[in-house]
Amino acid sequence: MLMISCNPEKKEVIAIDVLLTLPEEMYAQAIHLNELMIENYPKSIQLDENHIPHITLLQCFVHKKDIPSIGESLEELFSMIKDEALVAQEFVYSKDTDESFAMIRVRNSIVLIEIHEKVIELLKPFMVKNGTSDSFVQNPDGNPINEFTLAYVPRFVESYSYENYDPHISIGVAKTDFLDSLATDVFEGTVFQPKNLSIYWLGDSGTAQKLLWEEKK
Repeated sequence: MLMISCNPEKKEVIAIDVLLTLPEEMYAQAIHLNELMIENYPKSIQLDENHIPHITLLQCFVHKKDIPSIGESLEELFSMIKDEALVAQEFVYSKDTDESFAMIRVRNSIVLIEIHEKVIELLKPFMVKNGTSDSFVQNPDGNPINEFTLAYVPRFVESYSYENYDPHISIGVAKTDFLDSLATDVFEGTVFQPKNLSIYWLGDSGTAQKLLWEEKK
């Protein structure tokens, strides 16, 4: 007898980051800064091949099953920016606290804004609102996804996009006086071209953890 299930197909919701990956020199500088920060503040996020440094274009919730269609919609988009000279402009952190999150600010440009807005336009049909902590790559130590991360992703388009878009490379947390020394003695402003356009499954603290799609070259 043919059995037909009346249960609807389960639609797994995941948190994704549509991002620009970095060329070797810029990638290496981000990793080096992060390693030094972890020596100063071991609880900081760790950047590595499973938590890659990157420039976010969009974070949102989608159905996992839609990733192939999302990737198809983004194909050829990298051509908009692949030859753009991006500028790692400054090492940014708060100087008003004993410890601070730090990032490398990337100078905004007309092309960065255009590709950021185009990604949002293309993904709007796929975005969903019912993401939860289970939508993220879970922490291996069992700690829950932090509240900042849970609040940040669903508000990305509304609060951190368009005129509020601030392209950057997240590095981690350290003591402020140590960040002062990194800004003066270690950080090097540089010009670089992005490596590729990719989709990653997000983990805690906005880390790009699992590659889901990248544009074919």
